[in-house]
Amino acid sequence: MDRYAPLPTDEQLNAIGSELGRATRFERRIIGGLGGTVDVLIVGTDPGERVVLKRYWLPESEEISPAESEFRALALAADRGISAPSPIWIDRVGLFPERAIVISYVEGAVLLDPTDPNDWASQLADALIEIHLIQPASTDRDLFPVLAHTHGHQSETETLAALRRHPLGMELWARREEILASLEPEAPVYVHHDFWPGNTLWLDEKLVAVIDWEGGAIADPALDVAYCALDMQLLGLSEAAEVFVEVYRQHSARSLENLRYWELLALCRPMPDIAIWVPGWHAMGIEISVDEARRQHAALIAAALE
Repeated sequence: MDRYAPLPTDEQLNAIGSELGRATRFERRIIGGLGGTVDVLIVGTDPGERVVLKRYWLPESEEISPAESEFRALALAADRGISAPSPIWIDRVGLFPERAIVISYVEGAVLLDPTDPNDWASQLADALIEIHLIQPASTDRDLFPVLAHTHGHQSETETLAALRRHPLGMELWARREEILASLEPEAPVYVHHDFWPGNTLWLDEKLVAVIDWEGGAIADPALDVAYCALDMQLLGLSEAAEVFVEVYRQHSARSLENLRYWELLALCRPMPDIAIWVPGWHAMGIEISVDEARRQHAALIAAALE
């Protein structure tokens, strides 16, 4: 399918309205992100209530449905009182060719230039600790896969193929293999698997929601910590990244013994070219060129290899 799904048709909007019990109309599309299409709808009249229609790029297959995964994850988050959208409706009748859900709209905006980076980082750490306390039921195991240490956002085969196309890729792979042999046992937890500042919403510099829950899994908690810290570094907030890790350690009482390994694996995520992340950053107001993004990524890899 195309980068974005077509706008919802009048027939589809009417069908959603029938499911929700109120007339529904299209308001606007949210541009950015790498996981699918996000549209804001208005339910009801005078003035109505905003909801969010999410459709995912992944085709129908035997793989885990991101719609089912996010819908269940949001229900689990609500059970713990975690600030996140609420699940409203899931398309199990094929109204859309894409997998689709409707969730509540949360008023807020992404915050990537906080006036107090340390407080911002602390709020992110505390939110992640709460996420890691989610307890999926035994019946949820098909929705949240158990990740091996070798598994990042791609399979090991896909990661290795991508690393071969980057000048520092194979050196990074070799260092990762060295550390893999000495990993400490770590009790797995529910992980968000895409926790970074761009997937959070803020009002008056207070965290009001964590979004994009379709990738939930069971893994070492250091996975989420490493991924978020790397994104902070790429945003030029290295000190905040250190605060984030330290607050997480202190408030969770987790030592994160395997953090170094997951930091190396996090650096593999945008391989072979971090340029794929740049359009999403631009959509969030981050002014960075492809060349600068590549330089920052290469510098972080070089530092990790020292």
